[in-house]
Amino acid sequence: MKRSNILTFLSYAAMIAFCIILISMKNTVSVIGDSTAESTAESTAESTESAKETETCTDKENINISMGGSLFIGDSRTVGLSEYSGLEGADFFATVGMSVYNIHKKPVSVPNVGKLYLSELLSVKKYGKIYLMLGINEMGYDFDNTVAEYRALLDFIRDKQPEAAVFVQANLHVTKSRSESDSVINNASINSFNDAVSKFADGKNIFYLDANILFDDEEGNLSADKSQDNAHIYAKYYTDWGRWIMEQTALRLGEGNFDG
Repeated sequence: MKRSNILTFLSYAAMIAFCIILISMKNTVSVIGDSTAESTAESTAESTESAKETETCTDKENINISMGGSLFIGDSRTVGLSEYSGLEGADFFATVGMSVYNIHKKPVSVPNVGKLYLSELLSVKKYGKIYLMLGINEMGYDFDNTVAEYRALLDFIRDKQPEAAVFVQANLHVTKSRSESDSVINNASINSFNDAVSKFADGKNIFYLDANILFDDEEGNLSADKSQDNAHIYAKYYTDWGRWIMEQTALRLGEGNFDG
């Protein structure tokens, strides 16, 4: 082969090799760029999610847990709230067996206030928030009459404390075994009563709170692992209930604190 032909061949070979190298480098840069973009997107998404979680936690941590100027009225479940919930500063007018039929008949010892009737308590102290939970001890009485008595009690409270926000609290459910074995105190009856009194809420002065979402199982019964007697929650769960009440109060009233 002539020398000139050899040089020409080598020149073509060099050009082809150079083109191959350029194409290879371009593909490599493209792959690295895509990988970097994906990594950046994932990092941004994680940062956004982290920010949301932080914001949620911060919002909850900013809630003022003082319940000064609040009054809780109720039966044994409310007695439990008074003993275990950590609702510091609140007053409790509550006794085991309290109902809409006997609430005005006996005085109750209210810590740091004294032993007095409900009418006396509502006359001597001014409350910003009043929480009412009654109905479980009324099961078995005439339904319509019990609802009417409950309405009359609400009107009485509103008349005595016209500036207070009143929270009607749903009665907690009983366990499945209790509900299925009791023809009087069962979850069908509890739900009917809760539904009736929930209609008294107007979203302005009277609000409805249903804490069953905290303690129910998937079938809508009080979780058996949260109760020893099939009707009351264990003491350790009252703190969850108390915290939930404060959070729901803030949502309903648009407040960041609970001083009445």
